[in-house]
Amino acid sequence: MTTQATIVDQQQAYPPSAVVIDRPTDDTLDFIAACEEIRRRHRRDLEDQIEWATTRLVHRLNRQRRRLHAGTLRQAACQEVVYARRRVADQELAGMQPASQLVQDAERHDDAELYGRREHALAVLLDDTADSYVYMAPQVLADRESACRQQASLVDEQEQRSRQLGQLRGVRGVLCARRVRQLNSELAALDRQLVEVQVEIAHQEALLDVIQAADAKRSAWLTQHQAILHQGAAAVIVLTRRLLALANPPGCTRPVSAVDLDHPMGHDPLALPATNGGTASPSAGEDPRVASAAAARTATPSPAPAPRQD
Repeated sequence: MTTQATIVDQQQAYPPSAVVIDRPTDDTLDFIAACEEIRRRHRRDLEDQIEWATTRLVHRLNRQRRRLHAGTLRQAACQEVVYARRRVADQELAGMQPASQLVQDAERHDDAELYGRREHALAVLLDDTADSYVYMAPQVLADRESACRQQASLVDEQEQRSRQLGQLRGVRGVLCARRVRQLNSELAALDRQLVEVQVEIAHQEALLDVIQAADAKRSAWLTQHQAILHQGAAAVIVLTRRLLALANPPGCTRPVSAVDLDHPMGHDPLALPATNGGTASPSAGEDPRVASAAAARTATPSPAPAPRQD
């Protein structure tokens, strides 16, 4: 009645250290569809970040019994997301470990020059070409492995039905004929389920191909602008040192361990203590200055780029 389906993708998972695709997606349409889905997931993740930031602002203002226009709150939330992305980019620059000669050269320049170099490097890291979807790989791999397990289970069921059907061959009788028809029907249903699961596995493979292609594109882009990135990395290191020195004068009893380069003081004085590198203090959620800060950020033009929706 039916031929046993071949198991797609014998390998259950890839090494966690890197996304390794042992075969590319051959179907161009499948690859294009996977690209659209990855971009859609990325946009949804960005929108979720903005919604979460908006919810935090609303909760904070509700505790203070204050109200702001929904559009103003969303603009403030967008700014929070933008600054969060810039801080992550600063961390990536600081981790590039530029040559000591570049750091020594940066020490000889003033803050204005160093901030200019930092902005050039951030423009490279926050460019559309530098978008990375590697953070989606664990979920895609988990979905793929789940589909592979489902496929293996279906194949086992198919083998059992096939053995039962083989045992009934040559046996006569009404009950035997009824059982044969039932087994054939079950095998046909298993075939349909296997086709669906194998299509899903192929789709997960296409998603992994898109993630790997985007990562390769990002690596090539960063390599192309390596000089700008290393200069920006040296600038970030030197600016961080200077701001830390200002934030921790001799005899400081509450040392600051981290600074925010987007603020001239090294930290936002109206932000939550956990975000400005300081030690614990009374909750900023109960401080009415926080609401003013949210509104002020939206009223004051910022050099930071708006979050991309693609």
